[in-house]
Amino acid sequence: MEVADFSQLVPKDFMTIGCGSLKMIAESSFRPTIRELSRQELTDYNEDLELDMNLIDGIPAPIKLSPISDGTPVFGVDTSNIELGETAEGILCAIRGTIVWRERGEYQYVRHGPFIFHVTELNKQDLYNTLRQVYFNEDEAVGAPILDKASERIRNILERWLQRQICQSCEESLLLFDGSLTTRTVNSPISVLSELLWKARERHNIVLALSKQTTLSVSGRRISDLIDNKYAPCITDIDKGLVSQYGSNLHFFGRIYAAKLMPSYFTFRLDIDRRVSEAEGVQAVQKLLGNDLIVDGYPETLRLAHVFSRFSASEVIAMQRYVAENYNLKIICRPNVRQALFGPYGGLSSTQTMEMDGYDAAL
Repeated sequence: MEVADFSQLVPKDFMTIGCGSLKMIAESSFRPTIRELSRQELTDYNEDLELDMNLIDGIPAPIKLSPISDGTPVFGVDTSNIELGETAEGILCAIRGTIVWRERGEYQYVRHGPFIFHVTELNKQDLYNTLRQVYFNEDEAVGAPILDKASERIRNILERWLQRQICQSCEESLLLFDGSLTTRTVNSPISVLSELLWKARERHNIVLALSKQTTLSVSGRRISDLIDNKYAPCITDIDKGLVSQYGSNLHFFGRIYAAKLMPSYFTFRLDIDRRVSEAEGVQAVQKLLGNDLIVDGYPETLRLAHVFSRFSASEVIAMQRYVAENYNLKIICRPNVRQALFGPYGGLSSTQTMEMDGYDAAL
């Protein structure tokens, strides 16, 4: 199978809209930061919510897995966002996303971004809804998130767009998403997730979503404690009862498992497209074991997508310098209120303070 040329799938409107949002900061003040924003896994469309599931019939026996090495291509998608600094009107942030795939024993990747946005209280509504309309034809206006969550929502749009590209471009492949396949049924465009899963099935792909962190518990036990190493590699079906208990508020596009893909400390939440038969879903996980490297129970394809999406400190400084010089921004260093009030008890050690002073001087 020939892999699609993902380098040609450029989200040009992210660049155009992002540059448009930067025009209003010309000759303004800018306070650089290097704070990575908290990652909520697809908060917009796909939340791993705190569910306490108590199975009446107890925990099902693990389904033991045997690797199937048949050359099935494996694709992974991940994105990240980071705050670059504050202006008088809002925040500067950067978004980046990566597609990684393994075929014939080799890994390849395409990275999109960084895309820089200036988000303010005045433009966040138009910015968010314009991106939704451009990429998903979502014409209905929805309330914009609070300012601190705006870059997260923009990242969500990029991630769903990248996921849609592999769903409609790949054939007979395993598609790995970071997060879950659960979404709220209120104020959330579930049609986006429904459409991309339909596109995946149409081309005989199977979507698997893995959550690195989950609050799911079964019969009072966290899912990370459900599977003993002696059963690995295996998955345990923990889907029973979820729909009946939470179906009024949530939409479960995936059948939920606890997965331990190799003897290790780590057990992950695994969602498999619910429209795929259980037998096909189990077989897909076995193909994942046979066609991708599994390190500490996590697929290498998805791990690399995560790594290539992250921003290094040098990249952050470069983007801050770019914005400051191209838009004639005046860089200011506001005092740390907690440090001024509480001194050594303000949350930063003297070493960390010196490091931040050196960071500011570098700009």
